[in-house]
Amino acid sequence: METELDQAALLKQIEIKRLESISNLGNLDKLRKSEIQTVPALIKNLLGVEAAGISVLDENTQHFLAESGLDKTEVPRAGSPCNLTMQSEGALVIENWEQDARNGEPENPFETERCFYAGVPLINPEGLAMGTLFGMSSNPQDPPSAEQLELLAGLSRMVTEKILALAEVQQLSKQIARLNLKAKLSNNLTKEVARQRQLVEEAREEIHKSIRSASRIQNALLPKKIPADLDVSILWKPLNIVGGDIYILEDLGDDVVIAVLDCTGHGVPGALLSTITSAAFDRAMDDPEVKTAGEYLTTVHRLIKNILNQHNKTESTSDEGFDGSICIYHRNKKAISFASARNSMLVISGNGEVQELKGDRKSVGSVRVPLDYAFSTRQMPVDDQIFVMYTDGITDVMNEGENPKLFGKHQLTKSLQIWSDHSPQKVANNISIAIENYRGTEPLKDDQTMLIFRVK
Repeated sequence: METELDQAALLKQIEIKRLESISNLGNLDKLRKSEIQTVPALIKNLLGVEAAGISVLDENTQHFLAESGLDKTEVPRAGSPCNLTMQSEGALVIENWEQDARNGEPENPFETERCFYAGVPLINPEGLAMGTLFGMSSNPQDPPSAEQLELLAGLSRMVTEKILALAEVQQLSKQIARLNLKAKLSNNLTKEVARQRQLVEEAREEIHKSIRSASRIQNALLPKKIPADLDVSILWKPLNIVGGDIYILEDLGDDVVIAVLDCTGHGVPGALLSTITSAAFDRAMDDPEVKTAGEYLTTVHRLIKNILNQHNKTESTSDEGFDGSICIYHRNKKAISFASARNSMLVISGNGEVQELKGDRKSVGSVRVPLDYAFSTRQMPVDDQIFVMYTDGITDVMNEGENPKLFGKHQLTKSLQIWSDHSPQKVANNISIAIENYRGTEPLKDDQTMLIFRVK
């Protein structure tokens, strides 16, 4: 009996600490106006659900910090499957909540039929569950894959760090506002205001630290080895530390797969889509039936449309995908096969002539492109050429002035003709200098990727 009382007292203390941590989040309406508003749409696309949200749960109420498909800011906590998620150490998947034995509440606070549910808890540094990151549908569907649940868990960690950092900035901003008011009455508070401002800067640095952590993850996915029979130079510049541009350079023995891809979006959303795209290419490269460049794009196109549930134009909420190009260097044939999605590749011959190879005018993964669309392949013998693959962040650079103009494909082609007799490294370096000189102080507006290679 005494042990049961001790256990009850301990659980009560834990709940008090948990409610205090939620109270410390400050004004929830300010959190609702932050960039976490984009996350529910990503969850819907990732899980293929009708509705998704980010919520915190206090003693009696579930507050939505961000939602898509729910049209609510809060509901009673009783009757919500997020209660069970709060008690879970990892992901919770329920195939039919209305028929689940754990559903002890007849009331439905969501006012919509709940069938499928998948969620993960938002755990703070003290190990306390503040809330949930979840998706739900009114119809049955297949459980998420292990890869989807891993992405969902990673997203919950990033969201938790973002919420806590924003709450800290909010608290420190209030302190600064109070101190600024007192500073009007006494100059002695000047040093204290400066100290509080420093704390705000430190809080902002914590936010950037989280993004830099995501950058290290994205960098870890990029190729590290270059085949010995290729001379390669790579320019990769995300606009916001992390981004949607990626490149692939994979030696498969008889073939080498080379791709430059521009995924939809910038920053964290673009980086998440680039991770999904990279995983789709890994699966394609493991398929022995996939051999030509067009077959690679076709296979990845189908995988991405299935992962993001892009099957119905009227019902799908996702139009994400990528534009880009892919080359397969076939060592035995001494030739390349080329395919592209709304992109092209420039080929510099030994005499300085620049040829543009174009592919299909369709994006990979777009809801407007049919699932069974087959991308075409072009073949080309390998001689002493330099192959230039790039995203539109290279050609869309603007110059200064009242009527700024694009750097454009014409300027890029002229620069390539000038440096055609140099190595890929010198060509890439000189193109980079030409772009920087062209834009001056005009800020960049997109991720930049350029991969230049030559067969030795």
